Amino acid sequence: MVIVGVIFGRVYAPDGSGILNRFLELFGVDAVQWMADWGLWSILGVLVWQAVGFYVVLFAAGMSSIPAEIYEAAVMDGANRITIFFRVTIPLLMETVKVAWVYLGILAMDAFALVMVLSIDEGGPDGATTVLPVQIYKSGIRESDYGYASALGVALAVFTIIFAVLSLRGGKRDAVEH
Repeated sequence: MVIVGVIFGRVYAPDGSGILNRFLELFGVDAVQWMADWGLWSILGVLVWQAVGFYVVLFAAGMSSIPAEIYEAAVMDGANRITIFFRVTIPLLMETVKVAWVYLGILAMDAFALVMVLSIDEGGPDGATTVLPVQIYKSGIRESDYGYASALGVALAVFTIIFAVLSLRGGKRDAVEH
């Protein structure tokens, strides 16, 4: 994650050497103001970018686990590709979607390394990119407020567990056996 942050730090560099900011300056967009307004969204974009490969593999494995006989039966019943996708593939991939949702939620809740590498002043500018793990770090390490940092850590753990349980329990379906 740190290496991804360093790479995108060069892409987003506001000093005129960043690829993206140099491109945006061609259209009159101020690099510093853009990063102040869209800092958290740019970090979320990096999180999504770095995770795409994992999710491609996850969904490819999920799709390969669907028996070909189900698709053959749907074609014989007269279903077209769109119907097969929405009525066969998506319902049979719901367990994979749930697992992917949990992974993505945990990744989003713990964007500590990326925020620390990409943001100004550890969650800046003006706290615009501060996420809960960064606040835990600031409270516990910088300000030596260990009780508050511990409470935030417990809250993060509880939120993560609740999110995972709710995501995995939602929409129980019978599994397909082959």
